[in-house]
Amino acid sequence: MGISNFKSLRDRIGINFTQLRQDRLLDEARETADPVRLMRLFGITSYTAIHYVRTAHPERFTIDPTQA
Repeated sequence: MGISNFKSLRDRIGINFTQLRQDRLLDEARETADPVRLMRLFGITSYTAIHYVRTAHPERFTIDPTQA
């Protein structure tokens, strides 16, 4: 698939590159839940990687009020 075909497809489905990257990051975070892997794979900061892992797995980051 050439770049012009990709652009045409992208325009038809109404998604931009930023949304596509965010979706890919979130999908990988759901699969691995490993912020270091996300950092290496996408070249993102630890803050961003943890944000995506927390979004993908909120149940792992709940705070127990008795432990706060």
